[in-house]
Amino acid sequence: MANCKQKVVVLSRCEKEMGIQIAEMEKYKWICSEKLGYDAGKKVYFDWIQKNSKKMRAWLESLSDEEINRRYYAIPDRIKHYIEDKRH
Repeated sequence: MANCKQKVVVLSRCEKEMGIQIAEMEKYKWICSEKLGYDAGKKVYFDWIQKNSKKMRAWLESLSDEEINRRYYAIPDRIKHYIEDKRH
């Protein structure tokens, strides 16, 4: 058996919060696209930001680190990979 080492990525709370926000934005895009009957495109991300970002930030900041971790690990893997690939 080959000796495979997995790269361990340690994310900051801010990076995890960003992943949670991206997941929420994608849910919003999906809902809007379903209502329209076609892909709503990237413009709905800006709509989500204008409507929800302030409330989302306040809500995320109110959560414990444990809750942030739980919610981050529940988001789709493709979003987690995106956050991990884009980290500094």
